[in-house]
Amino acid sequence: MSTSESSSSSKDKAMTRRELLATMGTATAGMILAAGTGWSGTASAEPMPNPMQNPGFRPESVAWINVKNYGAQGMGRFDQNDAPAIQSAIEAAGPMGGTVYFPPGRYVLRSAIMLRSNVRLVGDGPGASILKAAEPNLSMVMGLGTKWNAVEGLGFEGIGSTSPIDMKLKERGIYFEKCENVSVRNCYFTTIVNGVWFNDSRHVSVSGSSFLQLFASESLYEGYGIFAESAANFRLTGNRFRLLKRPCIYISAGSAYSIVSDNVAQQCDDAFIVISSKLKPSSYHRIEGNLLSAEGLENGAYAGKQGIVLRDYCTDNVIVHNVISRAKECGISLEGDGAAGDERPLGNIVSGNKIDQTERGIVLLNSDATTVTGNDVRRVQTGVVLETSGNADGSFSRHNLVTGNMLSRCSTAAIQIAGSRCENNTVHGNTGTGNGETLADQGKDTSKTGF
Repeated sequence: MSTSESSSSSKDKAMTRRELLATMGTATAGMILAAGTGWSGTASAEPMPNPMQNPGFRPESVAWINVKNYGAQGMGRFDQNDAPAIQSAIEAAGPMGGTVYFPPGRYVLRSAIMLRSNVRLVGDGPGASILKAAEPNLSMVMGLGTKWNAVEGLGFEGIGSTSPIDMKLKERGIYFEKCENVSVRNCYFTTIVNGVWFNDSRHVSVSGSSFLQLFASESLYEGYGIFAESAANFRLTGNRFRLLKRPCIYISAGSAYSIVSDNVAQQCDDAFIVISSKLKPSSYHRIEGNLLSAEGLENGAYAGKQGIVLRDYCTDNVIVHNVISRAKECGISLEGDGAAGDERPLGNIVSGNKIDQTERGIVLLNSDATTVTGNDVRRVQTGVVLETSGNADGSFSRHNLVTGNMLSRCSTAAIQIAGSRCENNTVHGNTGTGNGETLADQGKDTSKTGF
């Protein structure tokens, strides 16, 4: 085929947005829901990065490209591979980019789909347009160094192949590395090892998506809903998690400047939200309005192991207005390594959270200069705990402020300062009833004004 013939053929396959809308029918609305969860509708979120927001775009000239025009079958047959046809549709968008559309169907993938800058993948709804992995350890959609991408309205189904070997090459629905201005919206991930994973990327948004029954073995790289590694300026909002083996949201390796808000988790085995960093500070995250829900749980069952955890070198973060019900071990925990010296939780704020029915409400372990204020903690063993571990240089909890909290029905103590390595902390102006002790203070030089 000549170059001119190829160009003409490519133009025939690409449609304008108006032409595509005239042929695609009514899109499946909303988000596919897990049976029995009680979730309804699509959670609202602030608009996320979108190819059409790129100032270099002229929307009237950007084509909508139907993957079936390039040979994708979408029949769900494992003797077929839709990945090459989908890749051809992406390449047809060219440097100007465009929207690659997936009509309803189950598209079988035996290799990764590689994004190009300025390309958006759009399905007819996550229950209608589904990408199905057919090979183990496959990252189904990948962006490597791309900009201005979006993935919207698609379902992701893995094969759930796990291995106890600690290697990063594991099954993932979406993987971004060194990307900028990318978003995932209204997608659904199930029977897969990991949902969305992004590394060394900026301005990422994951919103309005659901993660159900993710698989994990003993490997440290399996079972996460959303994993952010060395990332900055990102938003994780309005997502739903159920039946996960590992933390629903895990933020690591010095990531900074994020908003994690309005997410909901139910019936998960590990923590809801974890921020963890050892070598460089993970700072300026705002964790707000998230819900660890006990809805539908039988008596004695737990919604998760922990609610929110800041571990090691986490500084200047805000944990505010979250609701944590029936976490097995604790509601909110700031955990430093006693042998780490300065690389420890420092200068964080825990404010206005509601914690109910757990072993310990708020725990500061080897943590410094943390403000714990305005929280409502009820029906726990210990409401607020300041403690240390070990005898190394970092084994201190110092200069923390615990004030203005409502602490009720704490069977052991409302506030416990456990040991002489808890130094120069301040406790005043707290209130509550039905507690074992109000303040069990074994610390050194604690400043106290009332309870």
